[in-house]
Amino acid sequence: MKKPEVYTFDSNPDLRGNLTFLEELKSIPFEIKRVYWLYDLPEQQARGDHAHKTGEQVIVALKGKIEVLLESKKGDLFNCTLDKADKALYIPPMWWGRMIFSKNAIMIGLASDEFDENDYIRKRSEFK
Repeated sequence: MKKPEVYTFDSNPDLRGNLTFLEELKSIPFEIKRVYWLYDLPEQQARGDHAHKTGEQVIVALKGKIEVLLESKKGDLFNCTLDKADKALYIPPMWWGRMIFSKNAIMIGLASDEFDENDYIRKRSEFK
């Protein structure tokens, strides 16, 4: 079973600011089929509360802070804080995820699959 992993992407800082980048299949372990973002979230807003059957994701907090709580089907826990734009979290399939957002946080997500409702497990009782 694949496990979550925190990545730090390459950055090129200079006096004008920072440039951070990723390359699919080099920086992340899948071809990107979908990109999505979350923004204008209230303080302490929870999102997620689901798992994917086959879909993989990499998420990045572009602004603010995101507390990520993951649990495997076997009960393994993985928690991390995303608070820098060059820090990302890889979420493999079959990990239940919940995210708590700071005020004004902006998150971008990179997904291995196009949206398919059949890939989602939205009831915790079905996941366990």
